[in-house]
Amino acid sequence: MIHNKLLQWFDQNKRDLPWRQGRNPYRVWISEIMLQQTQVRTVIPYFQKWMEKYPSLKILQDAEYNDLLKIWEGLGYYSRCKNIFKTSQLVNSSLPNNYEDLIKLPGIGDYTAKAILSIAFKKPYVSVDTNLERVGYRILGLKSKTQRNSKRVIKFLEENQNPNRPGDYNEALMDLGSSLCSSRVTFCKECPLTGECKAYISSSPTSYPKIEISKKVPVYNIAVSLIKYENDFLITKRSNTKFLPGLWEFPGGKIEKNETPLEAIIREVKEETNLNIVNPIYLGNVGHRYSHFGVNISLFISSPRSIKKINMNQEYKWINLKDIHKYPLPKANHKMLDILKKLD
Repeated sequence: MIHNKLLQWFDQNKRDLPWRQGRNPYRVWISEIMLQQTQVRTVIPYFQKWMEKYPSLKILQDAEYNDLLKIWEGLGYYSRCKNIFKTSQLVNSSLPNNYEDLIKLPGIGDYTAKAILSIAFKKPYVSVDTNLERVGYRILGLKSKTQRNSKRVIKFLEENQNPNRPGDYNEALMDLGSSLCSSRVTFCKECPLTGECKAYISSSPTSYPKIEISKKVPVYNIAVSLIKYENDFLITKRSNTKFLPGLWEFPGGKIEKNETPLEAIIREVKEETNLNIVNPIYLGNVGHRYSHFGVNISLFISSPRSIKKINMNQEYKWINLKDIHKYPLPKANHKMLDILKKLD
């Protein structure tokens, strides 16, 4: 059994992470949702801020969704925040302590359910993420990422679970994969499992498993305008969309083929707001990457002759920029504001 060596190493080397202090189901749940597809160092300040304002499930249940979204601002994958809100309205005083009920809740899949059950409820589940999978592939000496090999890894990790410390076992493997056995660098001399690791014997552990070459993400050219009328600026709320739902942004859209950014922003503002903007002034360029695509934004500032004919299919507000902190914005929009601040 590898768990004896692994847990002995973990007791001496485990990371001091805020969600490991007071491991109740609520704290474990929030941390696991935040950690989905997000690095630990990014999550830490968000988790701390969240817990300062919503330290318990009961307090969270009385929260407004827009307030949650503001705390989540910048963390990305905003559907996670919406699922937290939905789940909070579906459970009573605590999360369920069984797999069948947990898996039914919004945003809680197989991995998250098993993580909550093992860490918070001390149940002998193994929650296999990329770190655990990589460690398993290397111990077993499996190079090819196949469904069959992944099942072998899961079976191996489950057979080695520690029934007395299931949560620590999962977190020990997470820490090992993160600190000593990452995808491109290994620190084998410090690893407690070298005696069992076939990849270590091969003298080329980073070749296990074979790294898949990621596809290039598309980059879209976008035109956006800060629309100023008197002393206020126009912001619009994203709704009826799966991407960044509930966030506020400045009007704009994709630049069509054979269209200049200037032509695009005049057209986009007209289509989106029914406003006619005059002489848009180019402010600068913003580049931003999301998980599956990138945007190259040409930023303008403009003013309409009148706002009487404004007509929009989504919620909008005219606000003073000193109040912008009250509204959750995508990261790209914060970069736009940085450009504006430098010009002031």
